[in-house]
Amino acid sequence: MLKLLNYKRALLSYVRGFFVTLLSSQVRAKGLRIERNVRLTGTFKFGRNVFLSDNVIMYRNIIIDDDSYIGDNVEFRCHSSVAIKIGKKCTVNKNSILIGKVDIGDDVMIAPDCNIIGASHNFSESKKLIREQGIERKGVVIEDNVWLGAKVIVLDRVSIGTGSVIGAGSVVTKSIPSYSIAVGNPCKVVKRRDK
Repeated sequence: MLKLLNYKRALLSYVRGFFVTLLSSQVRAKGLRIERNVRLTGTFKFGRNVFLSDNVIMYRNIIIDDDSYIGDNVEFRCHSSVAIKIGKKCTVNKNSILIGKVDIGDDVMIAPDCNIIGASHNFSESKKLIREQGIERKGVVIEDNVWLGAKVIVLDRVSIGTGSVIGAGSVVTKSIPSYSIAVGNPCKVVKRRDK
């Protein structure tokens, strides 16, 4: 009986994906699977076999490549002048949030409860309200084959190099070289993976 319910749920997610693609001029996809309570607002380009789990929310310009998985309660928020790009075979696990200009390579694993913030408020003028000083979007780049542990925070202007591992709970405020193991707040390289 459980097997039958799993097949039914999978079939329903394919049907939802098919109809969203068919009925929306803003969504392009092949083999898209959409679970329950997914909200899409804006323009989207999904590769083959992308999976959007329950309660995913996506705003504006989102590009997700082949075979990527977006977990429960994940939220993508993007201004119309920039995009969030996710490469092939990536996993963004539950309760994670991506905001602003974010570019993620292939085979990246993002654990639950991560925040990737590709934008920052300007605050240089002390006599002016921060909310009136505008937003800067330099962006976040996460290269191929990176693993972000649970509850990692990555801030604007940061690049994480290929093959790096960022320990759980870390706050990444500066760029991390390729093949590094980095941990802490602020996040620092503690070991190299290529030696």
